[in-house]
Amino acid sequence: MKGFLGTGATFHADLNLLAQFAMGLALLGGMLLARKKRFAAHGICQATVMLLNLVAIALVMWPSFRAFEPQLPGALRDRYFAVATVHATLGIAAELLGIYIVLVAGTNILPQRLRFQRWKPWMRAELALWWLVLLIGVGTYYVWYLAPEAKATPRATAMPVGRVTVKVTNFAFIPREASVKTGTTVAWVDDAGRHSVEADDSSFKSETLVSGKQFEHTFTQPGVYAYHCGLHGAAGGKDMAGVVTVVK
Repeated sequence: MKGFLGTGATFHADLNLLAQFAMGLALLGGMLLARKKRFAAHGICQATVMLLNLVAIALVMWPSFRAFEPQLPGALRDRYFAVATVHATLGIAAELLGIYIVLVAGTNILPQRLRFQRWKPWMRAELALWWLVLLIGVGTYYVWYLAPEAKATPRATAMPVGRVTVKVTNFAFIPREASVKTGTTVAWVDDAGRHSVEADDSSFKSETLVSGKQFEHTFTQPGVYAYHCGLHGAAGGKDMAGVVTVVK
């Protein structure tokens, strides 16, 4: 599903970006509550943010990271993967630190030797780390959805017989449905963004494609082959997905 900020990002990416800003502002509000000595309200505010962020991690950020995690660490030379990995690493650290502070401040679960006594340094460190993660998250959003890609020079030669091209762009396969004869090679050519081509039945799978790169697969058996982008879609025709129908 396309987003609502007009950047070409997915709906979940746009929603998560705004949610992270809202949570960052909520943490600043919690800090002001503490300064006014409204400690109960402060604790509720900060704990709620930690819990909401866990939901965002589970539903949005972790699935996005898992989509390209198998390509690490080699892919870290690409800023697309590097900035997301730094964001994920620091984000986990910020969430764990926040949960630790909540446990110390609001419960008696941890033993005395694991509890801190000076509140301000810990909370200030958490707030600073959170906003650092938020800014890197904005950088990740920019690199993934807004940064221009280097365009490859298009080939002037015509495609040979028995070959079909599917354009891969943000965030669709064009055409979404293609009908071909047995023995045809389908070439998915990335026109914009970073995407992958993965069969729902795992019969073929590309690496992550960048603008100008392509993936090819020759269909030797009749059938209906559903596929999707591993970064922006899912099996079953969800979001960025397509179908190749092969006939004799």
